[in-house]
Amino acid sequence: MENKRDKRLDNALLTTYEGDTLLSCVYIEHNSLPELSIDDVDTTTTFFGKQVPFPLMINAMTGGTEQGVEINEALYNISKELGIPMEVGAQDVLMEDMDTAELFLGEIVEEVNRPTVLLSNLHANSSVADIKVAMDTINADGIALHLNPGQEIFTKDGISNFVGRYESIEKAAKEYGDKLIVKEVGFGMSEEVIKKLVDVGVKNIDVSGSGGTNFVEIENLRNFDYDFSELYEWGVPTAKSIINARNISKDITIIASGGIKTSLDIARALILGADMVGISGEVLKYLIHGGYDYAKDYLQELMYKTKIVMLLLGCKNIEQLKKTPYKLTGKLKEII
Repeated sequence: MENKRDKRLDNALLTTYEGDTLLSCVYIEHNSLPELSIDDVDTTTTFFGKQVPFPLMINAMTGGTEQGVEINEALYNISKELGIPMEVGAQDVLMEDMDTAELFLGEIVEEVNRPTVLLSNLHANSSVADIKVAMDTINADGIALHLNPGQEIFTKDGISNFVGRYESIEKAAKEYGDKLIVKEVGFGMSEEVIKKLVDVGVKNIDVSGSGGTNFVEIENLRNFDYDFSELYEWGVPTAKSIINARNISKDITIIASGGIKTSLDIARALILGADMVGISGEVLKYLIHGGYDYAKDYLQELMYKTKIVMLLLGCKNIEQLKKTPYKLTGKLKEII
């Protein structure tokens, strides 16, 4: 398990395929008369019952290995410094060996009364009991159950039977309600799938669309039996996934992730209907290649540049930003 997780992490930094989130197909118009100071722009929002300074979270990446814990400790400390939420990588290994608990957050695992939102992560077929263990182990505020058939089916030693996950999600939704997120891992979600989730009581959905970290390529780099490169483009782009989710429900909390890199990506995702934006692959690159301060500065700059975008749209707060008029162009307009 450790070798697989570390190899995936290494391969994530080696991928070269450039997908398209289609967020650039969202046209927003400059406001020449905003009547605002940058100091007037308020980016605070509420997430999992806590006020956070910005609708940006560090999304799940790794954990459960010596390499993973170093990364998670750094990311957690960055999230705490900036006050933004964080989600750890899949904790499935915990169910096999509880001694691996510290391989997710190190000594931080024992920290209580955290000012930031911290989220656990398990596969979608997890039992209610396993969910409790995963959350309790790191004192999490909530948990994300990941749907990842598009990753596992390409994995040399992965899962090929996905029967029973919907029933498990239904049980988890009944037990954990607002504390539960159901998420994809870079392949996005259709309206049909989102409706099924909403129908069984799921209130938080991370659409994790295509256009960012490419898990087909990640697995292809460690699978020498087949060449899956023709399927690198598979998935529902992030922009379309956000629209799909908001079309199904005006009440669910939508987390937009998958290929988020810039302030315009963040602004456009929120304008399309997201409530929170998740970032993973890009911040990982900054952390690995430049170190702690490099990654932290990147996120701080993202938040400040998004404030500038808000000012140039004449938006004083996130609520106003989400009401910004927009037009769809290009491929995104074609597939709506």
